[in-house]
Amino acid sequence: MTRKVTISSDNITPKQWSVLLLELNMMKRSWERFAKLKIEAPEFKKVTKWGTRRYDEKEG
Repeated sequence: MTRKVTISSDNITPKQWSVLLLELNMMKRSWERFAKLKIEAPEFKKVTKWGTRRYDEKEG
């Protein structure tokens, strides 16, 4: 069974958008044991790549 949720906002700043995507990604990781979640958003991979990287990690 597939279920779908849509979140939209007209007045969100780019910083708030990035934080929202990172928080949704944390929820996705927490729920991995229970369900496979799929997040589709503009630049989602880019935001999560930069938002979850460690301080001492090299670019690559």
